[in-house]
Amino acid sequence: MLKLLNSEKIIAEATEYCKSLPDSKQKVLKESLCNGRALLRSSDQMKAYLYHYGNIHRQKLLKAYSKLPEYIFSRNFSVIDWGCGQGLGSIVLDEFIEEEKEVKNIITDITLIEPSIHCLRQAIGYVQWTLPKAMLTAISKKEDNISNDDICLQESSVVHILSNIVDMPEFSGKGLKEILASSPTYRHVIVMVSPFYPEEGRGKRMDEFCDSLERFQNVYSFQKHIDEWKEDYSCQIRIMDNCKK
Repeated sequence: MLKLLNSEKIIAEATEYCKSLPDSKQKVLKESLCNGRALLRSSDQMKAYLYHYGNIHRQKLLKAYSKLPEYIFSRNFSVIDWGCGQGLGSIVLDEFIEEEKEVKNIITDITLIEPSIHCLRQAIGYVQWTLPKAMLTAISKKEDNISNDDICLQESSVVHILSNIVDMPEFSGKGLKEILASSPTYRHVIVMVSPFYPEEGRGKRMDEFCDSLERFQNVYSFQKHIDEWKEDYSCQIRIMDNCKK
């Protein structure tokens, strides 16, 4: 099936729409995003998020995916996209696999988890268009309310996407750890991408969560504040893997 939609087109369409709005409306929408932390509740907010943060989000994801363990691409695997927003994490992963690894259709099933029903509906639509062959499950819950009964994995290799979620105060890791505990013989790879906050507290949340994961090893670690590299955004990445080499 020919893909009629991709992450670049999704972001471009949102950008075109937002730029067509009056400056006053654009300002109000941007402020309502709370620097990307707000729970989005309208179509305009979702488009504004993609306009202001979509390409940055995409670039961070691509950087992270380029560091995934090579074995993960040798077989079919499941994806759980925690706090999926509009589904960019899953979409960009699929694009990366096809373009960089030249492999198609190895993502068997995707579980989208998102507390904003508006974002979840949008993510469902986007993922159905961009990954039409993958089995799709959508769950409108917060991460810490997820239980093993909510998840039905089709494969024993699982990629967990945590994009712009680990640094949030609402993230506890409880739901994710329950899934890990219920499938200890599975191969789990956890990809975490967030802005980097060098201050105490929020800036340490990602490392604290990594340290709390039992029987996982750190595959890749990266962090740069906005004034530490050429990009105009900060970035923090951790990849954890429970595969015994």
